[in-house]
Amino acid sequence: MNLQDYVQYFKDMRNQEIAWTATDREDGILQMGYPKYDPLMLKFSQEFLDSSYCDPRYRKTLKQAHIKLKTNHMTVGQVMLTQDVKLIEAMLTQIIRSEPFDEGSWAKALQEGYFYRLTNALISLEGTTV
Repeated sequence: MNLQDYVQYFKDMRNQEIAWTATDREDGILQMGYPKYDPLMLKFSQEFLDSSYCDPRYRKTLKQAHIKLKTNHMTVGQVMLTQDVKLIEAMLTQIIRSEPFDEGSWAKALQEGYFYRLTNALISLEGTTV
């Protein structure tokens, strides 16, 4: 997996709206569906899960560093400050694994710049510049 293939996309997606599916029910209530992610985001998620970046023990990795199992500015900031590749990989894994249980979590991570900051940090720590 080459993170360079995705970092510009993640940078461009900061503060961008993510479209959601929606259906009008018979009673006139609009029911929100799920986010419509770009093919590149879907490709990233699959490649990430199949790569060595994915940490199957991400919960334990984050807990051992006393980082809460939440994805927000505070936890992403804590991970970024460590400049620890394993913690960055664990946070990215948490974000990727969260979508099936919390629809829209990728959208938030894209909009808030979490994907960009974390992948860019990994690239920098691997000695590659963006």
